[in-house]
Amino acid sequence: MTLSTLGVAAACAWSAFVLSYVQLIDKTLAPNAANEGISKSLEQQIGAGRGDIMTVDSSAFIINRDPFRAIRRGRQIFQRKLHRQDGAGPYVRDGKGDIANNIQMGAGTTDNCAACHGRPRGSAGVGGDVVTRPDSRDAPHLFGLGVKETLADEITADLRNIRRTAIAQAASNKTAVTMTFASKGIQYGSITVDLCTGLEPLRLA
Repeated sequence: MTLSTLGVAAACAWSAFVLSYVQLIDKTLAPNAANEGISKSLEQQIGAGRGDIMTVDSSAFIINRDPFRAIRRGRQIFQRKLHRQDGAGPYVRDGKGDIANNIQMGAGTTDNCAACHGRPRGSAGVGGDVVTRPDSRDAPHLFGLGVKETLADEITADLRNIRRTAIAQAASNKTAVTMTFASKGIQYGSITVDLCTGLEPLRLA
């Protein structure tokens, strides 16, 4: 057995003793002698919201300053057991009404994201059947959503910059300016700015 094989075996053996929690309580609401749960309240974890890299305690600020802390906080929010006061729970119409036209009323009750999207255990993965009348479905995986959101943010920023550039050029040249709306190899159409008529509607490709 090689040294690398021994290392892998030791890592696997150690991982067997590491607990993976799928649901976490809020210690600010449910203190306990074992000191288990999330130390911050939901409001504290949300902080300043999305924000930017200059807004202290915002998501963008934490991601830029300490990515590992951001990942840990995101995992905790995903596994946090939420309460009615948090607006949680799939209580669609409180279970009353025409379930034939609103199948969500037949969904099982859960209080955290990981309950439906927790496979492999503790991850933002797939889940079990969540609607059971008369059919059922498996909760889809959430892997890669952060990357998709980042792409959307970057594309939006690019398109806004194109719009600002078109307005600036039209004002500087005192003539109509048409620019292509494109980002990351995707063509979205064109935008025209005319000092006489103003900003014209986007022409989609």
